[in-house]
Amino acid sequence: MAAKTFLSSEQLVQAHEILNPPLMTPDGDVRQVFCFSSQNFSLWLGAKLEESLKNNPLWRETHPIMLGSWARGELSPKSDIDILFCGDEAKVREFTTQLNEQGLKLRYRMPENPEDWTQGVEAFDVLALLKAKPLTPEGARKLFEQQKKIWAKKNMWRKVLLKAVKEERKAREQRFDSITNYLEPNLKYGPGGLRDLEQGLQIYEMFAERFTNPGHALNVLNYYRDYLLSIRQKLHLEGYSDILSSAAQFDMAKWMGFKSHKDFMRSLQRGLSRVNFYSDWIIAVADAPEEVLKKIERSEFYKPSDLFSALEKNSSVLMQKKVREELDHLLAPAQVKKLGKLRGQELDQVLSVKAADEFIFSVFRSRLIDKLVPEITRLVGYVQHDQYHRYTADSHILQACREIKRVFAKPKELGPLQAVAKSLNAYDWQVLSWTCMYHDLAKGLDSGDHAEVGTDIVARDFKAFGFKKTFTDDVKWMVKNHLELSQAAFRKNSKDPRVWQELHDKGVEKSALRRLAIFTAVDIRATNPEAWNEWKARLLAELVENLESKKAQDYFAFRTLKVKKHLDISEEIYEELGPVLVDSLSMKDLVEDLKKAEDSAESLPPKIMETSQGDIWIRLHQKRDRKGILADYVGQFYSLGLGIRHASIHTLPKVGVYDWFQVTTQKNLKTLEQLLKSSQLKEKLIPVVKFDSIQLMSAHDKEWVISFRGPDQSGLLAAAAKALSESNANVKSARVHTWGRQVDDIFMVKADGDPQKLIQDLQKKFNLTE
Repeated sequence: MAAKTFLSSEQLVQAHEILNPPLMTPDGDVRQVFCFSSQNFSLWLGAKLEESLKNNPLWRETHPIMLGSWARGELSPKSDIDILFCGDEAKVREFTTQLNEQGLKLRYRMPENPEDWTQGVEAFDVLALLKAKPLTPEGARKLFEQQKKIWAKKNMWRKVLLKAVKEERKAREQRFDSITNYLEPNLKYGPGGLRDLEQGLQIYEMFAERFTNPGHALNVLNYYRDYLLSIRQKLHLEGYSDILSSAAQFDMAKWMGFKSHKDFMRSLQRGLSRVNFYSDWIIAVADAPEEVLKKIERSEFYKPSDLFSALEKNSSVLMQKKVREELDHLLAPAQVKKLGKLRGQELDQVLSVKAADEFIFSVFRSRLIDKLVPEITRLVGYVQHDQYHRYTADSHILQACREIKRVFAKPKELGPLQAVAKSLNAYDWQVLSWTCMYHDLAKGLDSGDHAEVGTDIVARDFKAFGFKKTFTDDVKWMVKNHLELSQAAFRKNSKDPRVWQELHDKGVEKSALRRLAIFTAVDIRATNPEAWNEWKARLLAELVENLESKKAQDYFAFRTLKVKKHLDISEEIYEELGPVLVDSLSMKDLVEDLKKAEDSAESLPPKIMETSQGDIWIRLHQKRDRKGILADYVGQFYSLGLGIRHASIHTLPKVGVYDWFQVTTQKNLKTLEQLLKSSQLKEKLIPVVKFDSIQLMSAHDKEWVISFRGPDQSGLLAAAAKALSESNANVKSARVHTWGRQVDDIFMVKADGDPQKLIQDLQKKFNLTE
């Protein structure tokens, strides 16, 4: 396309007056060609071009012949000006040079062989000759002679041109298969654009004898030729290119008479889809063997199931067209209602993950899907205007239905999620395939959140299909929650118990969790394949792993038991207890013990528990806290010869001091329990220990976090606890971590005074000051 218009400033003013909006708002159904002024405008543009050429005295001697959009009567203000000159070569060079100097840019050529204009040119240039229009009598004579020669070899050129058209369409399909083209379609070269339309009509003319009933298809193409050309012409006048940018969509919608740009784009996308389908069909008819055409033409359909069977056996565009012709006959609204269970059974076959991809594609493209799931009709051409959604809403649903088949066949495509996919059973895949079909059917409605409203559509249809309540409920749940994992995996911390509980409260667990994880991946890939990557796959897989972890299951159990036992304590205590304690003890035993401590008016006696792994845990409880109590506990353990591996230390409202210690000992547990209860225990002197560092990890208004690090040695924790007590630090909680031969004791201390002074005092006690 030319970078700028060939019109002068004065002509541009005239052009705005000549090109009128349609007499009535096009809706894609009422095809009244007379309501567009595009053809008259194109003729006016052509006349202005002719004037430019004829103003030069050399033009007759060059014998110009119009090609391309000029010859077809489809000129736009920025169209390329294609001309073939069959006059004197020297005159042509002089003529074109003068035109260029005047600012008129041409794309022109001269025949390589004056006797055979097809020599040395591309197939499309030969096709252009058949539509060319001469501007001089001599040019007309020469052109007619060449056209006679081409038609004399009609069969040969038909094959050559058909092959060229098929190859060019395939190349364009790949080129324009992009996010931008769906949101901002290219009216010339994009799918269903003017190039598709032009090729459909040209191939029809060349193979006209092969068509028995092309009327409807030709009506569609002729209608949209004026529709699309009208938009393109207006775009060019307003300074835009062939790409219908998001900015231009608002202007075009207003000019065409639509209420909103969304209505305009929906109508346009429906038109592009139709043009693409019928031009594909025309080319398929031209390319198919005669016996194939006759066989399809003889196909007879007596009942709705015949339509499915036909497409399952033959998913070609030829059969799709045949099915389209039978839809209103076999699937009128009243008949669809009577189908009931049969409708559900047929759809189940189409949506099955084991069904061929071509089958479901043909069910959508033949518009058979519109009769089975009427809501899809409203979504045809519905553009979701953002840079994330790649497809129109109906195309996205189709992509999701196809994508679920792909990941079922090749779970490796999901990367880290493949293990989840492989764990699903046949029922899970059936739920997923129906979810793909129904998850976005409520989009575009004004009645609320599409996920919530979509469940009503599921309930209504599945009741008509005769599906079991369990299956209906599972699909409804998936439709309602289909965005939940995406939010949690990519926008939240998947290791946060609050995120786990949020999801758990919505039923995201067990098979529902695994189904939802796979659907989330499918939905992303069907929305915009470029948005799916290894990073997102890993985050989803990690979220599943975290939700299925023992830590998460213990957390859910803690929450459940907390409610069941009427434990009046913050849920944050679960995190504060620490993973070592939680992983070691039974959640039931832990909650019951917490409840006893909460309900008891007095301190509970020490409790000793041995786990199935042989770990020994001691719980100490005091109803009232006091400074130095941790130092006393740790000193008592040291005096008993107990080694402390881990500690979970807390002071809780209504509970009091509630500390658990994992210890090592050679003593008999009953003897140890008696010693702990004894008040006659003789304290052992705490040895001198060495720390590598004592650091303030963080300091807030209410709490300081202090770390004691050093090599594992006898009395280390006791010494740290005693030093904190002597410094008048009020320890709120603590964690003891032993890593091989290293120890890191973390103390949460109540903020009181200057934290740096406390650190300096502690460092001084252990000779760590510089």
